[in-house]
Amino acid sequence: MNGQLDHWQYDTFRTNLVDKQIEPAFVTFGIGPEGQVARVTMKAVSPIADFSYDYQDLNFVPAHAVKP
Repeated sequence: MNGQLDHWQYDTFRTNLVDKQIEPAFVTFGIGPEGQVARVTMKAVSPIADFSYDYQDLNFVPAHAVKP
């Protein structure tokens, strides 16, 4: 997935992805106690988005936070 982030509100951004077949999404950044991004979550913009765009099940974390 690739797309520009446009500020929506607070720590949430909206993206219209380059691949127009992929539903637009809200991208929310969770900030940790040190002020750095601790996680990123996504949610489809449309409440009636195709169920295959289950962004809410994704939970991105920074690579340095992943333990081998």
